[in-house]
Amino acid sequence: MASTKKSNKQAKAGGKLSIFIDVVTMLSQFITPEMLGHTAEWLKEQKFSDKFVDLVRKIHFPEDKDPLDVVGYQCDAVEELIETKSADLSDNAPIGQWRGELGRIRRGVELLGKAPVKDRKKVKALEMRAKKLFDSAFTAAVN
Repeated sequence: MASTKKSNKQAKAGGKLSIFIDVVTMLSQFITPEMLGHTAEWLKEQKFSDKFVDLVRKIHFPEDKDPLDVVGYQCDAVEELIETKSADLSDNAPIGQWRGELGRIRRGVELLGKAPVKDRKKVKALEMRAKKLFDSAFTAAVN
C-alpha cells in the first residue's frame, strides 16, 4: 500500500511537472536570465549534470540565433540525459528510439547546414522534432 501511495504521488508530481514543462516551453521566449537561473538551480538539485544545465541555458539563450544551433544544443542535451540518467529512467523509456531520432535530426542539421539557402520549412520541422525529442527525454528523466 505504501508503494501505491508513493507511485500516486510520483504520478501527480509528474503530471504537474509535465504542465510546468509545457508552460515553460510556451513562454520560453519571455524567459529572463533570472528565471533561467532559478531553473538551473532546480535542475542541479534534481541531480542533473552541469553539462546538461549549461545546454539548457544555451537552448533558451543561444549566443547566436541560428535555429540549427539550438537544435544541436537540444540533441546534445538529450545525449547527455541518456548518458547520465539512463540508470534512473524507467525500464520502458524508449532510449533506442531517442538515439535513432537523434541520428536522423543530426543528419538533417548537417544537410541543411551545408545548403547555400536553408529551406525554412525544413528548419522548422527539425526544430519541432528536436523540441519533441528533448521534451520526451526530459520528462522521462524527471519522472
